[in-house]
Amino acid sequence: MKVAVAVKNNLVTDHFGHCDYFLVHEVQEGKVIGTEIIKNPPHEKGYLPNFLYQNGVNVIITGNLGETALRMMEERNIRVFRGANGLVSDIMDQYLNGTLESSDIICREHQYH
Repeated sequence: MKVAVAVKNNLVTDHFGHCDYFLVHEVQEGKVIGTEIIKNPPHEKGYLPNFLYQNGVNVIITGNLGETALRMMEERNIRVFRGANGLVSDIMDQYLNGTLESSDIICREHQYH
């Protein structure tokens, strides 16, 4: 399973579309067995869900994302955890321990979501 964390300035980003990169963790049997960095391509409406899907991502962890992006992720069976913030290592520990919770708040920052 691939778990992607949207990162900006070495922290989980407030908005996944504006992250610097995705830190993608390969997880097996509750442990991280590999990690890769995938640079965030230029921000375009509707592009990132397909991009992450094509890179084999099963889970995305972020501060927030727009309604269209959330719907597109769900259509691709990518589980979304919203409301995460802080150090990636802390958030991944929560995910691996089953204690990471997702927020119900949707980003409505601008019209392109």
